Amino acid sequence: MGVMIIPFISSLSDDVINSVPQSLRDASLGLGATKAETMQQVVLPAALPGIVSAVLLAVSRAIGETMIVVMAAGQGANLTANPLEAVTTVTVQIVALITGDTEAETAAGPAFTLGFTLFVLTLIMNMAAQRLVAKYREKYD
Repeated sequence: MGVMIIPFISSLSDDVINSVPQSLRDASLGLGATKAETMQQVVLPAALPGIVSAVLLAVSRAIGETMIVVMAAGQGANLTANPLEAVTTVTVQIVALITGDTEAETAAGPAFTLGFTLFVLTLIMNMAAQRLVAKYREKYD
């Protein structure tokens, strides 16, 4: 999943960097800054909220992808730090509960609880991103 979201992040970040006003770049270059200094001191700070948003949007999308996670992680209920072993995720457990051998009434409660947990984690990530973006946001004309 990490490799699959890289093009998503890079595309959105490129759009955000290109949307920084040209007047900011021209002003920095006019004051004697090099192109590298302009990128470091002007363009990246101005684009930081958009880049953070792109990363969090991609991570939220990766967390929510159900079928890819099921295929990649497998159905094994295992929690380990070794990336080469099969693990389980919240989305895998939701799929296992809904499509498993248990009755629909029995599986609905835990599946909806896991779905709500996934929603809360995504909400917390978005709230943290909002605070970070608000902290570093600068107003431009």
